Amino acid sequence: MVWSQTTGIVAGLLAVSLASGAAQAQIGRSDAPIEITSAQASYLQNEGRGVYTGSVVATQGDSRITTDKLTVICQTGPATGGEAPACEAIERLVAEGNIYYTAPDVRIKGDLAQYDYPSDTITITGDVILSRGADGVVRGKRVVYNVGEGRTLITGTQQDRVTSIFTPARRDPAPAPAPATPPGN
Repeated sequence: MVWSQTTGIVAGLLAVSLASGAAQAQIGRSDAPIEITSAQASYLQNEGRGVYTGSVVATQGDSRITTDKLTVICQTGPATGGEAPACEAIERLVAEGNIYYTAPDVRIKGDLAQYDYPSDTITITGDVILSRGADGVVRGKRVVYNVGEGRTLITGTQQDRVTSIFTPARRDPAPAPAPATPPGN
């Protein structure tokens, strides 16, 4: 009980510290706050980092990242009055291990993900699988997804090329021609 209370307090303090920044990170097309849940959280204030481990889930609006470990990296301001530096803005989110990113228009699975706030992009590497609804699946080694624009760049390697599998829409068979009617009938 004490462990979970301590974890909750640390996570709460981290959330307050991170939310006090001038600019907020996004993992989706939303201005909603990011909620992070995990088995454990620690805040390294002097380093400007928060580290979440154990079945991590970060949610913002209808976008979500699940992972084994999530590190929130802040731009820190100068220490004042003997206090440690404060998080002024979230610069980057780094997810490691069993990454699964979902948004209404895309699902991406990979091994390592980095969300860069200034460029509004998520870069996912490893054995990456991307899908969009029922339209198809694309496999590659690296996906760069621009969240705001919904633009995706998928790359492979010389040995592991990008592979796309699409199922074409089913066409209705052409209707059979109507039988000819004899003249005078």
